[in-house]
Amino acid sequence: MKRLILDHFRRWWWVLASCAALEFGLGFSITADPKMPFEFWAFLLALWTGATLLSFDLKNGVLHALATLPLTSRQIGRGWWLATVPIPAIVLAALLFLGAETYYHVQPNQAVRADRLAMVSLFNLAWLGISFTMVFNTTRGFYVKTWRFIGNTFISLLTVLAFFGSMAFATNASKSPLKSAVLLGLGAVLTAVGWLRAERFELGRAGIYLGRVGQIDMGRPDHSGVHLTPLKTNVRSDHHLVPCGFGGMPFLISSTFVSAFLNLVAMVALMALVWLYQDQAMPRSWNRVIGLVPMGSVMCGWFIIFYRFIPLLRQLRFLRTLPVSATRLAFVMLATVLLPLIAIGPVVAGVAGLFLGTSEALTVLNSFTLVLAPTALCMSFAVWRSDEKGVYALLLLIMIGFLLGFMRLQTHYPGHPFNLAGSVMGICLLLAFLLTCLVIRRSSRAYHVQANAGGNLPWGSGR
Repeated sequence: MKRLILDHFRRWWWVLASCAALEFGLGFSITADPKMPFEFWAFLLALWTGATLLSFDLKNGVLHALATLPLTSRQIGRGWWLATVPIPAIVLAALLFLGAETYYHVQPNQAVRADRLAMVSLFNLAWLGISFTMVFNTTRGFYVKTWRFIGNTFISLLTVLAFFGSMAFATNASKSPLKSAVLLGLGAVLTAVGWLRAERFELGRAGIYLGRVGQIDMGRPDHSGVHLTPLKTNVRSDHHLVPCGFGGMPFLISSTFVSAFLNLVAMVALMALVWLYQDQAMPRSWNRVIGLVPMGSVMCGWFIIFYRFIPLLRQLRFLRTLPVSATRLAFVMLATVLLPLIAIGPVVAGVAGLFLGTSEALTVLNSFTLVLAPTALCMSFAVWRSDEKGVYALLLLIMIGFLLGFMRLQTHYPGHPFNLAGSVMGICLLLAFLLTCLVIRRSSRAYHVQANAGGNLPWGSGR
């Protein structure tokens, strides 16, 4: 079990080291500015030091290798829980206080806010425990008895709502005893659930990651002597049914657009409901709007790239074999990413105009216009380096860099005009289009079989 934990840290050391440096900087910044809201940044660091890395391992087939090792299922589950919940929580807390003490030695007149640092550490522990339960719950299988199916579904929905809903709910949660109590209480319960499920982990039931439901598929031939009989068709060989409708690239764009747009509408509505619950009314202050809109637009762009474009990218090798030019294929890929964002922007801006006013509606429209730029760049980099683990970190850095740049732009140039947003968007879109065409024409990666990072999960980024 110890080697299992060390192997996890060894393979993901570069992600963990980056998060450790950022956590040290977060402690330094909290001491420098005690009024700084830390919840969102603490959430991001907890996201990339916990079970998110384990989810990538599970989807990439780590259970196939573990099934051959002299480890019990209980040892595997317990080792993963230790590697993704208590150990990262302890290390993050130590780095947080170390960063605070470093600033105190630089500026002795600034007191160390131990209460805020302790609150960050508790929030980290809650988020790490929730994320582990959310990821590990999928290894229990779904084709079981009815009451177990209902229990697994309830735990999955609760962890997803608690984890991703806390991004908006936890804003300034350290200043609200009620929010802190809800987050920490829910985190404690789900952390305990994750520990119990890790202790009762059964490798044979994790068939969703092993190629078969409820069975371990090690790729061995079946010597049972059972032969499959060919299926009989009810359609005569001389009778061919021609499918109705249209196909090809128009069908690809329309099908991905409808599903992505509906998902974005649901996500934006959920964020609006959470923010409405926080303030008990629609926010009407200018500072409140510019603080929430960039985060929401970036989350929409990240959703499109990670949950919509990455699955499509797994089919790039097959799309390249079609009688379609590289220029047209690059345009189609760009359209599948940008059209849902182009459609959701005016909708959200129109709603903001009804409740907040014209100036706030223009801010929303500017934000969703600017987010097209980093989304397009992420699309081109994903086409270029889609089969590497580091591409996810690169895409995340692009999105976070845009978020920080947008906030700084709003600080120095409040109410910036559309020509500035349009210029930045136009340059980035042109650059992304040219890079995508170049990669499709010149790089051999477009012809490689892409790794199935989503496994067999229906919601994952698999085929």
